[in-house]
Amino acid sequence: MRSLIFLGFLAVALEVNAQQGFVSIDCGMDGSTSYNDTVTGITYEPDAKYINSGVNYKINMTYLQAATPVQAETLRAFPNGSRNCYTIDGIIQGDKYLIRGLFFHGNYDGLTTVAFELHLGMNFWQLVNITEPSDPIWREIITVAQDNSFSVCLVNIKSGTPFISALELRHIDSTDVYIDGNQTNSLVLYARVNMGAAAQDIRYPDDAYDRIWRFDITPPVWSDINSSQPIQTSPRDAFQVPPAVMATAVTPANGTSLMFYFGADTGVVYYIYMHFAEFNALSQTENRIFDVFVNDELKASSVKPEYLLSTHISLSLTSALGTEVTYNFALNSTIGSSFPPILNAIEAYSVLPLQ
Repeated sequence: MRSLIFLGFLAVALEVNAQQGFVSIDCGMDGSTSYNDTVTGITYEPDAKYINSGVNYKINMTYLQAATPVQAETLRAFPNGSRNCYTIDGIIQGDKYLIRGLFFHGNYDGLTTVAFELHLGMNFWQLVNITEPSDPIWREIITVAQDNSFSVCLVNIKSGTPFISALELRHIDSTDVYIDGNQTNSLVLYARVNMGAAAQDIRYPDDAYDRIWRFDITPPVWSDINSSQPIQTSPRDAFQVPPAVMATAVTPANGTSLMFYFGADTGVVYYIYMHFAEFNALSQTENRIFDVFVNDELKASSVKPEYLLSTHISLSLTSALGTEVTYNFALNSTIGSSFPPILNAIEAYSVLPLQ
């Protein structure tokens, strides 16, 4: 159940100030009263003022799991019309925003498979394909506002009824952050992983932009490591990864290579952002230096993480149309490196050209 927390004027003012630039919509929620999420502290509101079509539903509660967000308890479905859009006003044209949708089917209509398109304005954003009703699906994009409002649209492709559980917008108030997202290209999230983390995702309030950093199960060939000291971030850092994310990492359990892969769509440009911080106070005779290869091609040489300071590398990957793509990554220690490679966090985005 949602909990309503009634606060005094000062507390409310502080909370609003902390979430400046946030729009958090609980789709399918009846009434007009906002509530505070007890996990994140974020204030969510009903969606009626953002859209005038659709039907509210409650999901089958037996499909809820312990980690399922409370916003998944209701949804708004769109059985009528080929295109139904949420309109969010008050946007600063030319500024950067993170926009995220949550889709949790919960067997509300007795169907187990549903597919529909998600559009940002007239631009195709991503396909939402539901194959397991108990799995929450997130779709996220970082984009520059072309106007003073955003339209997030659900498009019926005749593969079931489109629906949405929550819609979130976060203002990115720094022009230095995610510079690859610009007036012509948006960044569609593929993956954002907090390496070496415990079984808990990290988001707001640890992350000022409410990015969700997923934990991942560490394979046996890797070892989890962590820092007992805080990791620093420079003011003009292009990523502003939370210290809580940077404080964990993975390294090879044995050997000098850290390897992983992901499958990708053909003919699509991807940006890969790797985040590093050195945990050990190395002596003058010690070092940790490694090269980064993708499909055996050198992409970054002599990477040397800074002690207790966030550092980053950016990679651009693309492939020809019509070929199956698997990107194989290898972080290999250079000759003479005292320590094997580390990786604290990684993000992958596909590029969406804007019309």
